[in-house]
Amino acid sequence: MSDFADMNLQGAYSTSSRPSGEYHSIDAVINKPIVVTGFEEGIDTENGKRTLVRFSWNAGESETAFFTSSKRLVSVLMNPQIQFPFATIIKVVMVRSMASFEFRSAREAVSQEDIQNLSLYHLQKRSYMKQRNK
Repeated sequence: MSDFADMNLQGAYSTSSRPSGEYHSIDAVINKPIVVTGFEEGIDTENGKRTLVRFSWNAGESETAFFTSSKRLVSVLMNPQIQFPFATIIKVVMVRSMASFEFRSAREAVSQEDIQNLSLYHLQKRSYMKQRNK
């Protein structure tokens, strides 16, 4: 199996069916190693059209999934250089004081900065949800 760091990127669609059961929030996978096994674009959800990212916690385990609308993640998944499956960690990065997500190497350690970025993301998300529910 390849690691995200070993690729110069690729996005072939996988044609297998969607995993059964409940899907995780992207929050559950941030800063944790996962194996991305495929994706499906344009899925209607209560939050609009999203991309379904299929993954397993470890190679060979059953698939689960999460939804995302992250342009950064989706652009990587659609890149013709990506080869599925691949091991990765999704990390929060701050771009002009806004939280964004990035695929990183599964071999990369989770730093104190990664933990702080995740905390900032959670603060921004809570604030957004509070505004949205007014």
